[in-house]
Amino acid sequence: MIGSILDPYDRKARLYPALLVMLVPVISATLVAPVFSSQLAGLASLTIALGGLMLLSSLGREWGKRKEPKLFESWGGTPTTLMLLRATSQLDHLTLDRYRKVLEEKVPGLQFPDSASEASDPANTAVICESAVKWLREATRDTKKFALVFAENTNYGFRRNLLGVKPLALVMCVLTLAATALHAWQSTAGNLFAVTAQSWSSEVVACIGLVVWGAVVNADFVKTTAFAYATALLAACDSPLIATVQTKSRKTSATNKS
Repeated sequence: MIGSILDPYDRKARLYPALLVMLVPVISATLVAPVFSSQLAGLASLTIALGGLMLLSSLGREWGKRKEPKLFESWGGTPTTLMLLRATSQLDHLTLDRYRKVLEEKVPGLQFPDSASEASDPANTAVICESAVKWLREATRDTKKFALVFAENTNYGFRRNLLGVKPLALVMCVLTLAATALHAWQSTAGNLFAVTAQSWSSEVVACIGLVVWGAVVNADFVKTTAFAYATALLAACDSPLIATVQTKSRKTSATNKS
């Protein structure tokens, strides 16, 4: 748990989505029953100590990763591959050719096809692009040297994991609405005019949560950061730091594959 709090990626991409899932019910419970605020704080601390948030953050990552294949399929492919393909790249042709040249020089055995070959065999070209991107990801693992790549990757992981926990968050909002309504009904014997402002506020918070999770957190919400990460990752080809990355020999690569 301490490691996740201290690690920048784990904290933002995995722990924060888990905390946001619990935001609506905790705020609503505090509004409706402020007398239990101290008990709620103690319960939250106990939950953290028992690793509840870690479990939720782990599930968020797992559910987010499971959504990736469908997201990529709806976008037409992975963002990095789409940006390396001539037919789908958002890059100008000079920048694209420069990135390709750098990758060909750094990755042993890598050769991008010409325009005609790419058009006739897009599947094979996609495989070549994915291989180049795998090398580039490993070459930019240093979070200090490639801070922008790390930041965009973290933003993408955060939004992807939010999409992963979205169903659970919606359930929590609905349960909060129901629990608050039941509490108000029981405490006022069904008299709507006697419902407290705190209860109404709790209902508003839950409704806002439903709107935000339902309307804002979607595939487009993730797509923006996915392509921002792809742009930052490929832009690392222009970094002088890439020139210092040692490439593996063909013999070493063959040994590792086996």
